[in-house]
Amino acid sequence: MQKLTVILLALLLSISFSVQSRDFEADEVEFRETPQQMYDVLSQSISFPILFENREQFEHVAKEQGYSTTDFEHILYLLARLNMEHNVKTNGGIKDAKSIIEWLTKAAQSPYEQAAVAMLQGRYLGRAEQKYQEAIGQYNQALTRINDSYDVNALILKHNIYEHLGALHLLIRQEVPALMHFHTYRDIAYKLRNDYLIAAAEARLGFYYNFNQQLTKSLQHYSEAVRISNNANYPLMKTHLQLQLSKVYRDLKQWDEALKNAHEAAAGFKKMDNDTYLSSCMTVIAMVYGEQGDWNKAIDYYLNAQQLDAKRGNYIAQGLNFHNLGQAYSNINDNVNALKYLLMANQIFKEKQSYHYQVYNELLIGEIAQTKQDWPLMMSHAKIALALAIDIKLIDEQKSALTLIAFAAQKLGELTQTIDAQNRIIELGKTVEETDKSSPVSASALAEQQLKLELNMLHAKLTQAEKESSNIKMLLLFTSLTIGVLLIIISFALYHRRKITTENAALAQLTLQDPFTHQLGYAALLAHLSHSQESTAALGLIAFPTLLSTDLDYGQYFSNTMATQIAIRLTEALATPVYVIRQGVLAVRFKQSIEPMQVINQIRHTLDQQQIKHHFRLGFAHLPFLAKSETKMAAKLKFEAVQMALACARSLEGNNDYYVAFRALDFVPLSLFANPLFLHLEKGIERGLIRLETNGDKEDIRWPCWENNQDRQLLENI
Repeated sequence: MQKLTVILLALLLSISFSVQSRDFEADEVEFRETPQQMYDVLSQSISFPILFENREQFEHVAKEQGYSTTDFEHILYLLARLNMEHNVKTNGGIKDAKSIIEWLTKAAQSPYEQAAVAMLQGRYLGRAEQKYQEAIGQYNQALTRINDSYDVNALILKHNIYEHLGALHLLIRQEVPALMHFHTYRDIAYKLRNDYLIAAAEARLGFYYNFNQQLTKSLQHYSEAVRISNNANYPLMKTHLQLQLSKVYRDLKQWDEALKNAHEAAAGFKKMDNDTYLSSCMTVIAMVYGEQGDWNKAIDYYLNAQQLDAKRGNYIAQGLNFHNLGQAYSNINDNVNALKYLLMANQIFKEKQSYHYQVYNELLIGEIAQTKQDWPLMMSHAKIALALAIDIKLIDEQKSALTLIAFAAQKLGELTQTIDAQNRIIELGKTVEETDKSSPVSASALAEQQLKLELNMLHAKLTQAEKESSNIKMLLLFTSLTIGVLLIIISFALYHRRKITTENAALAQLTLQDPFTHQLGYAALLAHLSHSQESTAALGLIAFPTLLSTDLDYGQYFSNTMATQIAIRLTEALATPVYVIRQGVLAVRFKQSIEPMQVINQIRHTLDQQQIKHHFRLGFAHLPFLAKSETKMAAKLKFEAVQMALACARSLEGNNDYYVAFRALDFVPLSLFANPLFLHLEKGIERGLIRLETNGDKEDIRWPCWENNQDRQLLENI
């Protein structure tokens, strides 16, 4: 009975835990997919204002509102986040978010609650005040508080923190830590096993690689995000992915794909009444037209985006659009409007302390002033850009600003300032080299932090496993045995694979040899004719009539010995590869041009020296047959053509060495060299397309005749 009670209690705990897990994950998915609906529901579920001074009063307020303390805290946490989202229409926006953060700060007690507050404070500092370094400090403080926590709510909080840290580091141009945080963000998504969060994390990595112009990797991650998101119906994610893909295609200069995805995304956001991302679509379309040089269309879309941002009250986005409009007008040489919009953008960036945006705006104003030859204006804005770039440690932007200062100073006749700017540019070049050298150390430190997180998670699992140590020991033993067996199997498989590879190589070499003499054979000849790097200038086929049946007359040993010896003698005589085709028949492949009579003389001379009296016949052909044809002739057809020449040579009677050679004329059609070859060659000779040469009497040559041959019917059937 006691055991049954324990089992039921464990089941109840697991069920309650899984429900809680699903709730936290469901809230996170809803927050990302339908934030407006979530805000509308949650804001109506709580009565405002909320008044309390300590934790005890907070718990009382939660009870009055009809919630547990944990649920009430979680709702306020979500409302604070929603009030800081660009694409959510709220009552008080940033002001309400600040009030909720102050309430949660008073109520927070546990490490998780304090971490959630620190995360919200970091979000507020980055979103409302653009204090990015302070925001990063708050996020890191939040991570410190929940570093040893691995329940679902802690994992989701870490998941969000790492995403925001990656975005912040990317914003301040610290690419290495940004990438590390995005990877950790994705790792946690995979641990949560939630397809939506995994797809969102893959999309974030796609955004990172697109930002750094690593477009192949960017597309890979976006493709994975699309693949995962296809498993469920998430309209906002899919539309957002289309927008991101349009940016990648824009950077790949695939304009049609970029415009297609941007317009489809715009249609989706318009349907969802999401003006924030609709404005982003307009901006992407404008950039595509700008890249194509159609700046008037680009200006139209920038103005559309500007109207949407003004309607939403998105002040920073308006500043960015003013900057884009200034750049567009500068490209059509309308410097008056260009400066107007850039100065409007400057005003917004100053008010919002968005110095990362302002530095690029100041540089562009300096460049336009240079075009107008307004050297004082150029100098003043270049100096502002330099100060901002130094403050936020942007090396490339410092060099750009100093270049403008040096140019303006030169035009203003300030030689000392010109030289000073040039010297500082040189020093910055050295700084860049030192920074490049030190970057691996930074990456190593970040990797160490990630390893610590993994070790902490393993430590938690190990602590839980100690309660069932006996089972774990058995499992480890079984795992060790399994790994040992697998290693043995893998080792055996690798050994067997190497053995088979060696045997295959030996067999491949063996297939090139004549099976009786083990000299190069028919297969080797065809292979060398087809694939040899050295071209074949001529091909000869030699037959010794008295040796054609030596295997039947004297046995295989004698026949093999004779064939081998003759192959060796011919190789010595001709200094070229010799192939044993069959008993008494050998092929010779010439790499250089040679005449058949010269071949006859060299062979006869060698045979006479060895006192070999056997006469022979030579079938010969100069290659290629079709000198002007771009189509390659099959090796088998080349060999068979020389066989026909040998057949003609064998028809010559007498105790002399005879040859018959074929030489195709330049205008011979390719169709002449096709099966059945003996018929086509006979017709080609009769029509004068192929010239036949011999050292015997042409009138005595008998072409292979098939008219009355008993095998002709068989050939026709085949």
